[in-house]
Amino acid sequence: PFPTETWTKPARDVEGWEDWFSMQEQLEEKLGAVLAGRYMTLLWANAGKPRPEDGELRESVRRLVTDFHSRPLTIGLGLRLFGIDPLAKVLTVHVVGASHVETLNTRLTDYDELTRMFPGHRGVEVVMVGVDVVDGPVMRPPLAAPAPRGRVYLSSYKGLYHDFWESHVETKLAARPDLVVGFHPGFHACPDLLAGWLPTLLLLRDYCLPVLFTVYSEQELKSSLQVLVELETHIMGYAANPFASLRPEQVYSSPNKAPVYCSSYYIALLGPVASAVPAVEELEDGD
Repeated sequence: PFPTETWTKPARDVEGWEDWFSMQEQLEEKLGAVLAGRYMTLLWANAGKPRPEDGELRESVRRLVTDFHSRPLTIGLGLRLFGIDPLAKVLTVHVVGASHVETLNTRLTDYDELTRMFPGHRGVEVVMVGVDVVDGPVMRPPLAAPAPRGRVYLSSYKGLYHDFWESHVETKLAARPDLVVGFHPGFHACPDLLAGWLPTLLLLRDYCLPVLFTVYSEQELKSSLQVLVELETHIMGYAANPFASLRPEQVYSSPNKAPVYCSSYYIALLGPVASAVPAVEELEDGD
């Protein structure tokens, strides 16, 4: 949406979007440039309705900016929650269950906010794995070697995660992940979806991989927690996501219900119940 700045505060001190916006120099000028741009003019010329006031449009652009950066910042939150330091070593993050939502029109620079969040990091690879991954710039094979220093490298694999693990991770064609993230996995929704997810959920549990899942709503949070408890997964914590998207979305199957927001809540998991301490409601910050 507009060029962003290297964070002027440590990641642990940035508690949400207001803190993030406060670090953007000349924010009002940047928002003004978006409003005055050609695409905004074209949008309202073809919208068939009057253009809103600039103040209203500025708030709308701010919401869209949070939607664009929500996924990389949620990955950054996951790294912090598990005490994984990008300045200490090269990192690999797997985005499991990736679909057109994460990969359609995704540019190779779309997760560069992680570099602003962790300036001086050693290199981060983000691998999108899912049966609905879309062809595009990120459709390139995962790295067998470490990611380039100071860069965020996006790659992908079209297929099921447990197949990817067997064909790439076990054979060292791709790195073992330091963190696995699933944006709205949806395994709580129905038995068929859970059956499709089950091999992956068990793999993540049995290999004791740090996992962060996000959900749209409190109801989805409760349903997802119930599934994970039944699978004897150790739930490290769950809470409202400070970097949830602020752009409201209508649920297609329930047009009369209140809108939802992407990644509203997170759940942090690590291994099976037997190997861990009793669950706490909210994960303490690793910093």
